[in-house]
Amino acid sequence: MSKTSFSLLAAALLGVVTAPAATAATPPEATAAAYVFTDGTATEGLTAENADIAAPLLASGYTAAHPGWDIRLSDETYAPADMRVQDYRAKASHTGTGAGASTSGFVSLVDGGSVPFAVVRPHSRSVSCTVDGPLFTGGGGGYGVWVRGASGALELVDVDATGVTTAVPAGQAGGAHVPTTVKVNRYSVVGQLSGYSAFAKYDGRAKAGTLGWELEITQGAQTYRVLVGAVAASC
Repeated sequence: MSKTSFSLLAAALLGVVTAPAATAATPPEATAAAYVFTDGTATEGLTAENADIAAPLLASGYTAAHPGWDIRLSDETYAPADMRVQDYRAKASHTGTGAGASTSGFVSLVDGGSVPFAVVRPHSRSVSCTVDGPLFTGGGGGYGVWVRGASGALELVDVDATGVTTAVPAGQAGGAHVPTTVKVNRYSVVGQLSGYSAFAKYDGRAKAGTLGWELEITQGAQTYRVLVGAVAASC
């Protein structure tokens, strides 16, 4: 690492359905993810539960899961020129009566060059709840997605569009650039994150909420996913 590295079962008898025994409510819980990377087989991430992750320059490094990419958090060296200086923060906490999670900052995906091939700024996102009160979800500030253009400079793309660029495959350290598409998926339903183990437990809970962004990155037949700034909480 570089810098500050880093399921109701119902039973029927003689045609009469018997209600299941009452179970205790799930205690308040919250999760925040700075990022989660997966190629469909290997998964790596930086998540917080009852913890606070904060750093001005935090990087995954070129790891065994993605030897061709470095995932960097709030590193102004690799950010668009208009990105304000800020520490990346992912925080989640819970008590016996409530839970909350929040993230803020931006993520740069670097493939060895001086300019990243993609940057996403989900900005601040939060989810919170109390046992006796409602669930709150929200966020502040703008958001944006940039991809490296043909000129080598970062270009802002519509967040609901697919950016087209070239990049080194995540699984090939020092590999040649290949055509790359970067699609942004925005999530706000807990079931949408059930494919990520850190968030799967929230699916099906009565009072639960989530917010998160996912970069769906396709290179030929291979698709990589990078969950960015995701938060979830339940009470």
